[in-house]
Amino acid sequence: MRARDQGSQRSAAFGDADLPRLFHWADGAAVTRQRLTVEWVRRQLVLLVAAAAFSALPWRTHIGHVDLLALVSAAAYVGALWFGWQMSRHHHKVNWQLHRSAAELLRSQCWRYAVHGAPFGPDAADPDALFEVRVNEGLHQMRAIGWRDPRPPGTSALERELITPTMRALRGTPFSVRRDVYVRDRVMEQRDWYHRRAQQSRRAAAMWQALAALGTVGALLAAGAKAFRWGDSMDLVGLASAAAAASVAWSELRQYQPLVAAHSLVAQELSAMAVTLEKVVAEPQWADEVAAAEDAISPEHTAWLARHRS
Repeated sequence: MRARDQGSQRSAAFGDADLPRLFHWADGAAVTRQRLTVEWVRRQLVLLVAAAAFSALPWRTHIGHVDLLALVSAAAYVGALWFGWQMSRHHHKVNWQLHRSAAELLRSQCWRYAVHGAPFGPDAADPDALFEVRVNEGLHQMRAIGWRDPRPPGTSALERELITPTMRALRGTPFSVRRDVYVRDRVMEQRDWYHRRAQQSRRAAAMWQALAALGTVGALLAAGAKAFRWGDSMDLVGLASAAAAASVAWSELRQYQPLVAAHSLVAQELSAMAVTLEKVVAEPQWADEVAAAEDAISPEHTAWLARHRS
């Protein structure tokens, strides 16, 4: 599950700004929950490493019978426990994924509707009604697993509209226009997004793997030194182990390594699909080709690839 940045340099005729308000509310909620998840886990890991560091220091500072450094270490552990409890209490990660899924569901259905993708092709008897049904069915399934509608109370009927004027306008354009807009502003934009994310994840994975390896080697050397009573005034084993474990935990939270392969493969799929879509010259096969492209873009497809290609 992920937030879509819109860093493409090409001029977009149709994009996120043209989607309904519900998409923007869900997208904003997903970004907020993701930020909170990442920030709280980061604080928890920093506190755990800090607690190990204060415990490892060779100096002791006492006030009466109280060891101040040990007290600071204990306080850091309490802080880490508090952040972990808050994470489980507020369900930030679960809600982040639910809001992201809802936003991507809306984005995909809106694109399908706007460019005559299946099931909203030219043969659809009432595409507007069918669009409302498909979106509401998808959101109902999301509610069944815990998603909460992010629309504030008192939302106006206009803001609740799921079909925007720009979506209707694009749907009413000739086939060649819809095809060009979809290939450029949806498929190629997403291909670029996946390509950028694959590069970012590859660099981040290499860095955190190196830090985990350094922490592990440091713990090994410290343990060896401790076994032979060399420089055992400072307990580096626990500190190095905590740093290595924190590096692994952070990498697992961000799913860097699995997403390198998944994002790279989706980018390749979309490049091939862009070529195929540009060659479509008639409406009949267009609707199914759009549906296939949307399935490839979907977070569920990416998550499946991440699980099976890691």
